[in-house]
Amino acid sequence: MNTLFAADVDRLGLLLAQIADLTSQANKIKKTLKQDTHKVYEGNLFRATVVEQEKTTYDTDVLKTAASKETLDLARRESFVVSVKVTARSAED
Repeated sequence: MNTLFAADVDRLGLLLAQIADLTSQANKIKKTLKQDTHKVYEGNLFRATVVEQEKTTYDTDVLKTAASKETLDLARRESFVVSVKVTARSAED
């Protein structure tokens, strides 16, 4: 085994574990915000906005053989997405 990069590999593993933990914490907070009725939340440093929108995607396998508008309609998938956008507050906020 090449020990030249052993420290880098261990550091990468630790960083990825930290990212996974931080992502889990962020997702729990986002879930809480999405469940509330407010759309904008103010922190001391950041503002979080809950965004609700329709999202359309297409099945690429169906699109490859699409020959008509009806076939395109079969490839269409619509879903409702709720996301949380976080921005830094400006000095005037």
